[in-house]
Amino acid sequence: MDINLTSIGCGKTYYDWAMASAPIFISAAVALIGYFQYKINRYKLRLDLYNRRFSVYEKSLTYFQSYYLSNHSEDLIDNCARDFICAYRESLFLFGKDSAVYKALTELKDTLAFLIQFDRKFGAEPYDKDEHSAWSSTRTSKRDLHEIMAALENALLPWLDFKKIEK
Repeated sequence: MDINLTSIGCGKTYYDWAMASAPIFISAAVALIGYFQYKINRYKLRLDLYNRRFSVYEKSLTYFQSYYLSNHSEDLIDNCARDFICAYRESLFLFGKDSAVYKALTELKDTLAFLIQFDRKFGAEPYDKDEHSAWSSTRTSKRDLHEIMAALENALLPWLDFKKIEK
């Protein structure tokens, strides 16, 4: 009894079976690579968003600090203000209009702009005393900048939690 391995079953050799199953293995490998690329791109997107959001905080902090520098120049404050305004407009898309971050940034923008204008207008004599008293009453009604920055930092905590990037 002579048994021929090629004639048993459907008459296929091992080579034929390997050639037939190769596309299945290649498809599985491509699917696995695609899944890993998806995971990597998702982490990269989260990291990019984190970096953009942190940049908003950095520009806010720089603008805040430029106001308190003892030797600040108008050019420095204007440059910081310009950078901050760009970050402020970007924050609308990063955090949303109804977010606490955007509201704190709006308050920071308005308060700092008012204080800088106040200092430039009434930094030296002469000025109108009545106008100064009106501006001073508005100044006292504004919230302290340190409180605004603290509110901004608290609002940013959930957005800048680096541990959430890994999930």
